[in-house]
Amino acid sequence: MRPSRKFAKSKAFSLLETMVALLVTVICLSLLSSCLKLFSLFEKDRHDPNELAFSYVQFAKFLKKDSRRTYIDLDNSNPMKIEFVKEGKEADGKKAEDVKYVLEADKKSNNLRVRKAGTDGGNMTLLPVWAASFAAKDGLMEVHINEHGKRSILYFKVDKAPEKEKEAEQKKKEQTEPAKGERPADQRAASGHDDTAD
Repeated sequence: MRPSRKFAKSKAFSLLETMVALLVTVICLSLLSSCLKLFSLFEKDRHDPNELAFSYVQFAKFLKKDSRRTYIDLDNSNPMKIEFVKEGKEADGKKAEDVKYVLEADKKSNNLRVRKAGTDGGNMTLLPVWAASFAAKDGLMEVHINEHGKRSILYFKVDKAPEKEKEAEQKKKEQTEPAKGERPADQRAASGHDDTAD
């Protein structure tokens, strides 16, 4: 008897089917990895402004928290740092101490930080930065930040220094009150119109 040349149907994959299945799997994995990579880049780009905004809110709350007033020490502030004073609130009839702080860029760890002035006390790290410069006016702090090729400017409004407030009030008072024996400016102007009318 001659052996039959009929092949029995196999329940396994053929070589061609296996190759097609592997090709489809490789395509799916490459699409998935590129989608994950794109998503991680999107999250990384979106994270930086959130960290900057969080640092801004954190420092703004710190300026107002547990103080009667916060003002800038213009004499000791420069483009490398801003020194400011937080006047303590009165508690049980006792006036709390005024505490002086420094806002600066730490050169060693490239961080924007706040620390107590002097040798004692710790610091509060706000934001990792490449470089920072500062500008201080009475009642306004400007922080110019460079981070990973991006430039940002943060503005913080604080109270005016006590001496400046007194000077401003004195100037305002001098402008509104006439000197002794002098008529106010509007009366002089009105009398000037009367003289010209005659």
